[in-house]
Amino acid sequence: MAKWWAVLFGVTMLACLVLFIAAPFAGWWLPEGMSTHSGRVDRLFYIILAITTFFFILTEALLVIFMWRFAASPEKKPHVFGHHAMEEKVFFTSFFKRLYRPLSALLHDQHRVELAWTLVPAVILLYIAFAQVSTWAEVKYRSRMPNLEGAAAGKGDTSKAPVQVAVSARQFEWRVRYPSTQRMSNWIAKKDERTVRDFNSFGKVAQYDDVHVPNEVHVVVNQPVIVQLSTLDVIHSFNLPHMRVKQDALPGQIIPVWFTPTKANTKYNAARERWEDGYNPDSGQFGDKHFVWDLACAELCGWGHYRMVGRLYVHESQQDLLNWLRQAEARQNTHSTSATPPATK
Repeated sequence: MAKWWAVLFGVTMLACLVLFIAAPFAGWWLPEGMSTHSGRVDRLFYIILAITTFFFILTEALLVIFMWRFAASPEKKPHVFGHHAMEEKVFFTSFFKRLYRPLSALLHDQHRVELAWTLVPAVILLYIAFAQVSTWAEVKYRSRMPNLEGAAAGKGDTSKAPVQVAVSARQFEWRVRYPSTQRMSNWIAKKDERTVRDFNSFGKVAQYDDVHVPNEVHVVVNQPVIVQLSTLDVIHSFNLPHMRVKQDALPGQIIPVWFTPTKANTKYNAARERWEDGYNPDSGQFGDKHFVWDLACAELCGWGHYRMVGRLYVHESQQDLLNWLRQAEARQNTHSTSATPPATK
């Protein structure tokens, strides 16, 4: 019976391996990276994936072999390390003996075996720790966060003023706050230090003319984006898979998240008289599902977790973003006016 279990385990692992190899060709893989740091994040992902895949296959193969040879035949003795190992006539075929002989000379007792399986993972983890430092710093260190200070002092590319929005998570919605059109225009112009102070205060201080839009994050291609992330209730996780961005929103904290998109997916659709995502800038066509980029909550936050999905809209220019913002601002002001009760005499 134990041999049948070994066969079942072996077939299952082989099926998993085949599906794993076929996944990229079937579209069951990472979406295309659309930010400046996505290539570096993907590189780390593939390094870790290669290491874990190798050791997973190794350990599962040994598990199946041991089940076949020993669990199915309890009278057989398990393999012994050391010089006694060469005296054992079970388990190893001539091929396995030749493969194992160099290791047998080195691992001649259990202490060396324990030392090996402690040092090898330690070296691997140390390598990963050093390999990820520069990427982690670019994505997470606040000293690397885009800002207006350099531009206000006449330094840097003045056409790349960061787009800043505030995202407040709640069950089960992303509420996005934008500056007014005039305020964003001032940030783009970067006139003086007062503008810099106003830009830096945006995440903490809301103003009466801010524009509020649910579940839509609008930014500009090739322009840094700063998201001031917070939550009104439980822990949520701000996840933009195409941007390789993921950050938990923690109660009582405002956490900045930044990235720079490298492709646009949004354009004004004159036929429908609205801005739409799903726009492929290469083909000039709408409706491309590869250019519909979700904003998902990656933290189980309650019964409606599955509903907490927004969209990322990347415009082709600052002016296009300002045009959309002007329309959203006008729509908000119209609703606010219509919602105001008439004065009583």
